[in-house]
Formats: sequence, C-alpha cells, structure tokens
Amino acid sequence: MKITGSTELYAVLGNPVRHSMSPILQNSWIQAHGFNALYVALPVEPENFETALEGLAASDVCGLNITTPFKERAAAAALQQSDRVRLIGAANCLSLDRTGRGYDANNTDGDGLVADLDNRAAQWRSLEGHIVVLGAGGAARSILAALSAHSDKEICVINRDQARAQKIADQLNPQQIRVGTWQDLSQNLANSSLVINATSQGLNNQAPFSPDFSPTHPDAIIYDTIYSPRMTAYLESAKSHKRRYLDGLGMLAGQGALAFQHWFGILPNLQDGLHTLEKALTA
Repeated sequence: MKITGSTELYAVLGNPVRHSMSPILQNSWIQAHGFNALYVALPVEPENFETALEGLAASDVCGLNITTPFKERAAAAALQQSDRVRLIGAANCLSLDRTGRGYDANNTDGDGLVADLDNRAAQWRSLEGHIVVLGAGGAARSILAALSAHSDKEICVINRDQARAQKIADQLNPQQIRVGTWQDLSQNLANSSLVINATSQGLNNQAPFSPDFSPTHPDAIIYDTIYSPRMTAYLESAKSHKRRYLDGLGMLAGQGALAFQHWFGILPNLQDGLHTLEKALTA
C-alpha cells in the first residue's frame, strides 16, 4: 500500500505487544477492502497508559485494540462505554471520538469467541451439557457475557477469587451462571459440553496446566483462548482424552473482525482472517 499524509492509523496497545498478530490480521483486511489505513503494534509502559491514550487521540489515531494488562483501564478512560463495557468493566476496542478528542470503548472479545465457535464448531449450542469458563479476568467477563447472551446453557465459572467470580455471576445472570472451585474441578467438568480456558496459564509456555478432561461429555469442545503456543499443555490434555479442541487463533480473528466493523463499518470475512493468521504462523 502507498502511505500518504491522509493515511489513517490504527494500533494495538499492550505490554508486551511485539508478539501480537493483530497487525497481520488487520492489515490484510485493510488491503482487501482498499482502505487508506495502516495498523501497527505499540508497546506502552504501565505508568504511561493514560498519557499514551491522550497523545494518540490528539494525534487522530482512529482506532485501538487494547490487550493485557490494560483492558480495565481502557474502559475507565473512555469518553463513552458500550453496554457490554459498562457491564463487565473492560474494553479491548477503542474508536476515536473526534469531537471529544478521546476514545469510545467497546468489547469484542466474547462475541469474537462466539463467532469463532459458530465458524469452527457450529454445533456447540446443541451439545448436551453445561459450559465451564476458567478465569474471571477481563477476557473471561466478556466471554461470560457473550455466552449468556447467545446461549441458555448453564455456565460454571471457576476462579481462585470466589468473591470476584460470584460478583460477576450476580451482575450478568445469577440464574444461569454459578461459581465453582478449583478444588472441585473434576465435579464441575462432569458432563460439560464446552470448557474454555480464559486465564493466562500456558501463555508463551508459562505456568502450563493440563486438567483431566475425562469427566467431560465425550463430544465436548475444549477451548483455549491462548494462541501462543497453539498447542498448549491444556490442549494436549484434551487431545489425549480424545476431545475436540480449539486454540485461541479463531477468537483473535473473531474479535478482530468485530473491531474492524466498528472502525470501518464492514464486517470482514472471518475465515479469510483465520487463514491469514494460520499462513503467517507456518511461514
């Protein structure tokens, strides 16, 4: 593409962020749709995050993806929050408000995961059994909200901080979402149809964990929101128990597609995005 003085700039902010595949994904869609725009990765030190947002808004940077560890701070700093952001207190997608010279906040994480499930495991809603979500951080809250909106299945959320998990369940849907413990993980997994790791355990091979998935339903889907590495110890365990498993690359594509729609008004092809990411990983 030809970069000019009118080229719009978009970015992903995080710490660390150099490993992010979002620039590959977003620039492929930008090019496919012929927009005069460029998407880059910008590392930000934690103590500089709010200052960075102010400077990027003042420089007319049109849209931002926000990743670890800034999603909650991004929500708090926004000029306006979507209903989802107000509900869960975390944002991963910011759009420039040119009038207010700041950013409006959305969260596409959870809906991105649902879009990926619909793309790669279309039968997930019809499987027998409940859903288990591991973790209660920003990504987990978005996932819980999206699952509750898109399915009437019972959901069990498991987190070390039980009070935090219970607060989330009460805020979202206490009739649908219950809280379980790690000590009773096997009982909580019994006959489940979908198990989602929404923690950072296993990211970049740090603190890997491999639950025993034998109690899950034989047709259960085991999902890891991590995509680096693609085959985590968590997914290796799913494979060893002959369960269907999915890595987080599809969620990255799904949340990215919805962010692209917020910025450009067009929903790009999710399968094309996933293919672009897979190709980049094998290059």
